[in-house]
Amino acid sequence: MKVILLQSYSTENQDCAYGSHINGRRFSKRRKMDWTFNTKSYEAPEKTKTALFRHLCGEELKKQLRAFDLKPNDGCEGVTLQQVLQEFDKYFLDYQNEVFDSFKFLEIKQEQGEIFTDYYSRLHNAVVECNNGESQDRMLRDKLIQGLLDKALQERLIRETSKKARAIQEVASECKTAENSKVQASVMNEKLTVNALKNFKN
Repeated sequence: MKVILLQSYSTENQDCAYGSHINGRRFSKRRKMDWTFNTKSYEAPEKTKTALFRHLCGEELKKQLRAFDLKPNDGCEGVTLQQVLQEFDKYFLDYQNEVFDSFKFLEIKQEQGEIFTDYYSRLHNAVVECNNGESQDRMLRDKLIQGLLDKALQERLIRETSKKARAIQEVASECKTAENSKVQASVMNEKLTVNALKNFKN
């Protein structure tokens, strides 16, 4: 028997609409990975699948599931897992707001002391919520450059990108390389300074 795990989601201690919006997005994505995919190879009665979902979904989703008051489809002995998932998808659709998601994405900038990989990760997670479709990579690339702390690197990327289109992966790789080079140069210079002071004292 295959074991399926599902992260519990809760809107407790959050603003109701915003919390439900965020958890709804995560629920929808997570269920596609953990349930729609995995249950294809999980041979068990629908009643068992639904019971397992109810057990693992978290208290907030349990309350909402009871509120749905779902009835079995024609020809089915009980409510199917697919019914449950579709009902939650419809429920959370009310909380999706692409305008607000785009606003949050466009507000992101690299913070002082924030390493590039953390900055890039925040941007990547935020742009997914904007539903930009085929333009997602370009939006991510442009915003990544716009929000960089390293202004010399930013100017160079703007200049180079204006001459030749560059993919987001290429830009991100160059940013990582530039950051690593800065750190290495700083360590080398610090060591040279320490050695110079030692020699001066001797």
